[in-house]
Order: sequence, then structure tokens, then C-alpha cells
Amino acid sequence: MTATASLLDRLAGAGGYAADLHVTEGLAPGEVLEGVELEGCRFERSVLEGAVLRGCTFTDCVFVGCNLNRVDVLGSRFVDCRFVECTALAVTWSRAAEAALSSRPWDFEKCRLDLASFQNAVLTGSRFDGCSLREADLSGADARDVDFGDCELGGAVFAGTDLRGASLLGATGYVLDPTDNRVRGLRVDAFGAAGLLVALGVVVEG
Repeated sequence: MTATASLLDRLAGAGGYAADLHVTEGLAPGEVLEGVELEGCRFERSVLEGAVLRGCTFTDCVFVGCNLNRVDVLGSRFVDCRFVECTALAVTWSRAAEAALSSRPWDFEKCRLDLASFQNAVLTGSRFDGCSLREADLSGADARDVDFGDCELGGAVFAGTDLRGASLLGATGYVLDPTDNRVRGLRVDAFGAAGLLVALGVVVEG
């Protein structure tokens, strides 16, 4: 029995619900995990690259050092979950279901989220701590009170993004047009202030 089959059998045998599992198994590219509910589980070094998580619910789960590259999260819900030192390239997180009543819908720490899409996603109160979000699409997202502390945002797209009360302190690489986004209460440092001016066509020297 392969590690992948072991994971699927383990969850299927639980009748679609499992709690407090320590998961190290993975899923093969294109393999589908559908309709399961997992609570308080810890995924550690799991390889889920290219897998499909369809209509699943993850509550109070932690993903540590996992490979989530190009995972399809269609209709899945992540409630109060944490992602630590994971690689999740080119994931369309906006395909996930909204985590209603979650105080922190997304909590990423030191993750690689390059080429991700959060287009039109509800991110209110989320935390991205020391993450790489190069060329990520945050257009139309509700990013009120989101913490982007110490993130690399080179090429990230902010267009029609609601950034009221958000923090870009320590973030680098971004250029943000304040006339095309909602920025009241947005916190930036000296680097960020320069980026705002560049977006307005002001030449910053020295």
C-alpha cells in the first residue's frame, strides 16, 4: 500500500470526519480528496503538489513544511488554520470557500506564495508574516486589517484592493497606487511611502 493510498483509506475509514491526526502522507498530482472534514490535524512535510482538495473543511489545522504547489482548493474551507514554512506556488486561493466567522481566515508564516491568486477573496484580519508573494494577484480582495509584515511583494498586483487598516510595515518590492485602492489607515514605512509616491509619478531621489 502506498503512502497516498494510506492517507485516502485512513480518511475514508473515518466516515468523512477525522480529528487530531498527525498526517505525513501525501497525495499524487491530480488525486482528489473530496468532502472530508478535518479538525485539529497537523500536516507535516506532506506533499500535496497538484492534488485537488474539493469541498473539504479544515478547522484548527496546521500545515508545516508542506508542498502545496498548484493545489486546487475548489470549494474547500480553511477555518483558523496555520501554514508554516510551506511552499504553495501558483495556488488560486480565491477558489476556496469563505471561512465564515473565522477571526483570521488565513495565517501564513514564512511561506512561499508566489504567483498565488487572492483575487476578490475575503482576507479580512489575515496574517502574512515574512512570506514571499511575488507576482501574487490581490486585485479586488478585501484585505482590511491584513498584516503583510516583512513580506516580499515584488510584482504583486493591488488593484481595487481594500487595504484599510492593513499593515505593510517591513514589506518590500511593491508599488501601490493609492488612487486605485482603498488605503485609509494603511500603515507603511519609509520604503512603502516611496512606493506610493512612485505610483503617483513622483520621482524619489536620494
